[in-house]
Amino acid sequence: MRHYYIYLLKPEVAASYFGKEWLIFQLFFEGETANNELKEVVQKQVKYISSTLPSLQIRKNLEKSLKIRNDFYVLNEHYYLDIKPLESKAVLKDHGHLITISASGSYQAETVFFEVLRKVNSCFFAVDFENKNYGWLNPVKQVNYI
Repeated sequence: MRHYYIYLLKPEVAASYFGKEWLIFQLFFEGETANNELKEVVQKQVKYISSTLPSLQIRKNLEKSLKIRNDFYVLNEHYYLDIKPLESKAVLKDHGHLITISASGSYQAETVFFEVLRKVNSCFFAVDFENKNYGWLNPVKQVNYI
């Protein structure tokens, strides 16, 4: 099973750390693995670079985009996608300060959720601590002024 932690970073942080995503991952990883004293400091740093989730907008986009699918359902404010032919399952949970997605099988179900989220905001950053995967759901375009 794959577990993703998705944070909405402030636009200025996203722009500043484009191309340096490993630094953001390292901060989040330290927050997960640190002892209590360091963990508290790192959590303050994560809170500082993160924005509050637009939960209502996320919910509306999920329901609008996925309501036509018969493999999508909502239960206790958790969003489920179960694509049986591809043996792909995922559940999305909004925790207010971050989103978690747990998925199994092929990558199709989580990709559907990622697509919806990236349309909400371009500054979502996903982390999979177990497999050490991370990145933008929608790559931030870097503008070069010459």
